[in-house]
Amino acid sequence: MVVVVKLKHVEERKGGTKRFFRRWPKDVRDKLPSDGMKVTMKAREGAAMVSEQAKLVREFDHRVAIARKETTPAPREQHRMDKAEADQMVSEVVGLEGQEDDRRDVLAESLVRIGYRPEVVRLVLDGAAKPPSVTLEDARQHYLKEVIGADQQKQNRLDRVCRRLVEQWGPLDQVTIAALTPEQVRDLRDVMLSSASNKGKPLTPATVKRELGMAKAMVNEIIEALRLERELDNPFRIKMPAEEIVSGYGEERESLPADVLSAMRAQLLGHCATPELVLIWRIMTGTGARLGEVTGLEIGDVVLGHEFPHVHLRFNSIRRLKNKSSIRKVPLSSDALAAARGALVVREGAASGEPLFPRYGKPRGADGASQALMKHLRKVTTNDKHTNHSLRHCMKDWLVSADVPDLVQQILLGHKREGTGNTAYGSERARLGVCSRALLSVDALGVIPEWG
Repeated sequence: MVVVVKLKHVEERKGGTKRFFRRWPKDVRDKLPSDGMKVTMKAREGAAMVSEQAKLVREFDHRVAIARKETTPAPREQHRMDKAEADQMVSEVVGLEGQEDDRRDVLAESLVRIGYRPEVVRLVLDGAAKPPSVTLEDARQHYLKEVIGADQQKQNRLDRVCRRLVEQWGPLDQVTIAALTPEQVRDLRDVMLSSASNKGKPLTPATVKRELGMAKAMVNEIIEALRLERELDNPFRIKMPAEEIVSGYGEERESLPADVLSAMRAQLLGHCATPELVLIWRIMTGTGARLGEVTGLEIGDVVLGHEFPHVHLRFNSIRRLKNKSSIRKVPLSSDALAAARGALVVREGAASGEPLFPRYGKPRGADGASQALMKHLRKVTTNDKHTNHSLRHCMKDWLVSADVPDLVQQILLGHKREGTGNTAYGSERARLGVCSRALLSVDALGVIPEWG
């Protein structure tokens, strides 16, 4: 049986070729060429044609958004769109077949008479004109579209980073990557190290390194996407000053001492009106998982009917994860297992894809949980280096004290695996087994408070 797929806006042409044709919306027809977007497709059938059609639909929506001034294209993107517009108009010129230069001259003359945009006219006359130099705005828009997508938290971080670049160098569409030097980036680094955060405190070296790292990744992406590795160097490949590394790193967070952990248990049991928060804190304490990883659990991510009961930390409908290393299965033992069971009892009857913690299992839900938990934590400690994230430092310390191998620590905590043994424990069962034994060793230390 032959399955025929009918795709919207795809027309059959002579010889079996396909053409994408979609008319522009009425409100922007006077701002766009011709009466619609017309593109002869490369693919003729199958998955390739479906993929190409989807890409053309996104391109159509992008052009309409620009025409409506809902977004402003970066210089290189504007050139690409102008060239596509010029090429389309040239292809629609009737007559003078085989006389490419004459067709372009006649069309350009007509466009000049009606006052058409000079850049499009230039590309009609010279279809091989080189695009403008890549700017930081090109890099920003590409990174936002291809890497960040709908991740609101990362969008906010990128906005913050780009605001710093604008403050230092001006509008990003006027800053070309080729003209930017490592010296200028080091000047930016030094300005950031002497700047204050929104809370009035100096930016830490770790924050500066993280934000410059995003800028470096943003530039790397556009260089690789345009295959400009031989033409452009990434000016953001710089190091932090040695004195900042010595004085700044590793000081943001400290493990919570035993007395603080016990006091926090009493505080939550006696004064927390939100049972979900208590369960979240207990699971974090017993697994070393990040707050957002726990609040973002779906019911189906908690697997109790298994040789090694565990939580599956993965991308889901609630949240993404920090990186690929963060995708992991973390065994549940002792109090964390009891807390997970308690959470499932509360959510009995809910579907597998629903949040385990509905109050916080939503976009920015982890922020709300963090603020709520910090209010309780500040009742028992005023040390600025004691935060929710300190629980991960606790687990790291406990794993070290229990003589757990470095690789197992990395697997459990979702850290990037380093060293020559990073391919050990290749099977899922093997990883769960060694991680489960590691957490049982931590339980044996008696360092995790008992909640009863």
